[in-house]
Amino acid sequence: MKTQIDTSAPWYPAHLWPYTYTHGDIELLCFVDWEPGDRSVGMAAGAWLIHAYAGGVDVVDLLKDHIIKDIESEAACSLSSD
Repeated sequence: MKTQIDTSAPWYPAHLWPYTYTHGDIELLCFVDWEPGDRSVGMAAGAWLIHAYAGGVDVVDLLKDHIIKDIESEAACSLSSD
């Protein structure tokens, strides 16, 4: 059974993009700084994790590097396809 987590977060700057990251039973409401890519010059899209909320608490400083890289990679792909 999936655990219900309150993903509410405080106000965030308009230049950040929301992204929901799910891994197993864990769901984080993330806010990333995102730069769209330009395929004509070979530039890939990029996303940089700024905040990650679980239950209204920013846990970005508690995340391991490989989780941060996963979130940034998935967010870049997801936002590029929108």
